[in-house]
Amino acid sequence: MAKKDEEKKDDGKKGRRKPGAIFWLIMTIITGAIAMLSIGAVVGLAQYGMYDNDDTFRKNVNDRLLKNYAVYALSDYEDDFNLDRLQNTNFKYAVYSTNDPSSVNLERESSYIVCTLPRDVLKGDKADLFKYSATLGQYSYFQYDIETLPGSYAYVTNYASYNDSNIVLEEHTISGFIYAWNTDCAYAVTYDGFYFPVTLSMDMSGMFAVYRGQDFDLYNDSYTDWSEDIKELCNMFIYSDNGDCIDIVPEDIKVCKADELSNYVSGAKSNFESWKIDFENWVISTEKIADEIATGKDCYLLACVADPLNMESNDLFTRADPWINRACQLKYLPIVSGVIFGILTLICLGYFLIRFFAFLKKSWKFLSYQWRENVGLLWRAILVCIVCTGAEFLVLVLAYNEAEELIVIGWVIQTLVLIPVFIIAVLQLNKIVKGTQRLANGELHTPVDTKNMFYDFKKIGDGINSSSVGLEKALEGRMKSERFKTELISNVSHDIKTPLTSIISYVELLKEQPEDEPANREYLGTLERQAIKLKKLLEDLIEASKAQTGNLKAELTPCNVNMVLHQVIGEYEERLAAQELILKIHVPEEPINIMADTKHLQRVLDNLLVNAAKYSQPGTRVYINLTGGTDNAAIEIKNTSREPLNLTSDELLERFTRGDSSRGSEGNGLGLSIAQSLMELMNGKLNLVVDGDLFKVILLFPRVTDIPENNNP
Repeated sequence: MAKKDEEKKDDGKKGRRKPGAIFWLIMTIITGAIAMLSIGAVVGLAQYGMYDNDDTFRKNVNDRLLKNYAVYALSDYEDDFNLDRLQNTNFKYAVYSTNDPSSVNLERESSYIVCTLPRDVLKGDKADLFKYSATLGQYSYFQYDIETLPGSYAYVTNYASYNDSNIVLEEHTISGFIYAWNTDCAYAVTYDGFYFPVTLSMDMSGMFAVYRGQDFDLYNDSYTDWSEDIKELCNMFIYSDNGDCIDIVPEDIKVCKADELSNYVSGAKSNFESWKIDFENWVISTEKIADEIATGKDCYLLACVADPLNMESNDLFTRADPWINRACQLKYLPIVSGVIFGILTLICLGYFLIRFFAFLKKSWKFLSYQWRENVGLLWRAILVCIVCTGAEFLVLVLAYNEAEELIVIGWVIQTLVLIPVFIIAVLQLNKIVKGTQRLANGELHTPVDTKNMFYDFKKIGDGINSSSVGLEKALEGRMKSERFKTELISNVSHDIKTPLTSIISYVELLKEQPEDEPANREYLGTLERQAIKLKKLLEDLIEASKAQTGNLKAELTPCNVNMVLHQVIGEYEERLAAQELILKIHVPEEPINIMADTKHLQRVLDNLLVNAAKYSQPGTRVYINLTGGTDNAAIEIKNTSREPLNLTSDELLERFTRGDSSRGSEGNGLGLSIAQSLMELMNGKLNLVVDGDLFKVILLFPRVTDIPENNNP
């Protein structure tokens, strides 16, 4: 149950997706916005002296509100300075007007045009009062807000048109155009009597087409209008100083002498700083610096906030008071919030960058894979051509009517890029051609050098190299197969010839001897042994052939390998003891169950123990160990060889191979080959290890957990 719970937890972890880049981007934006708002609040509060002390903050806030009320009061300078609306508010003020402020006695109430200041304030020190002054007249402009908190940036200005400086903006409507023939200059004239220079351009291509090489007149005989040729064949254009242009017919341009411009004022000689001709709205906009502030009435205002506040008055002071108190109580909250959310922003930004770059890396791998595997060479070539053509088109568009140099530069860049790419492609293709020629000539050990190759050229080169390796392996396999066939014929001929020769010899001896000769029984025993040996050889050969070709079947059932091993060992204990071999067995008491064919398993163990009995050095030990792991069970058989083992593990597993090259011992060299084929048939594995004279075989089987007792052999 615990294991299943752990598996469920692992599945749950796999099912939960980690937050992606979009999530962390949203979190970064949210936390960053909160952090910026907190920082903005800290900066704003610091500007009002919040972090100096509470009284300074309250005074600065009230000064902002006092300024809005002061400008509002001064906006009614021609009447009673809005006394009727401000009398019952917490804004207490006094206004006086004078050309000499030092001559005014500020403690006398009669010195003021309007006064709502308390008497104790008038008699007291004026240093703490809010003060504002302005010259008020017809050009005065008032900016204030006494309706909403925290008020606006209040001010009074006295310029004709306020544009963040003392610039006066004017507009002059165009009435027509004049061309002065005696000075060859054109002008735009306005209804309010100004004239401004413009450029007159004439397109006389049509005239030249008709009157090629002939003289023609620009004006009529009195020089008061254009000639008929000009009116009929000429196109005219008016250009302003900033490059704007309109086309115009000659009839709309008055022709005269420059003397007639005396009825207008020159815009170039006026005090205009600049002008701009707007042909769309048919006006000329001018700018000039005002000579001085418009004169008017000099007014001075003193003000303070009522103490205590009249809470029944719904003005900005009563509405701001609770906010000021709350701000003083929570003044450190924006700092803490800014720090916390600033740290969170950095953390979220870090996670976003990690996820984003991981996404870019994954996307690049995906696109690269799609480009390499799913986009054919032809389509890639088409895409490259489209990109190059698009780049050329973009250069042409950018260079259109601009500069021919840009076209030349684009052509040079394209040439410098494409020619090296083409040369590199040809060189790499040449490498591939030479590699295929060497491969066709049978030079399998000279692959194509794919270093520094790119894209499909590298892919083709790697494919040729892989083909050469495959051909080399196939050739080695074929040669090995031919050698094996030759050795098979030789070994089989030798192994069959020996018992047959014995049988024939003893048959000849039997023919020569009388029927009742005692030696006949010995000859018959030899014949029987050689016939049995020949029969065993043929049976092993047939079984090896069946196992190799897959004609041998296996019925896999769960079995107890402990019991099978004990049965087989019991059959060979006496034979091993007769060869002076000491048997060391380690089989655990815990039953180990495997999936196997019991008959084939016994045959495998028979072959291995027969080999141990035949080829082990007398007086040595034979080890048989059984171990069981989580997924596999292993049987290990080790012995010391009597003869030197000069063959590799792979060579010993070949058919008709014996440990002694003289082939003087018993056996036919098929035992290990048959054992290996049977192990593969049972989904097992036979590993052979040769280390000097040590001969070790390891049998691996897939293990099963539980089997019914009646399935045990």
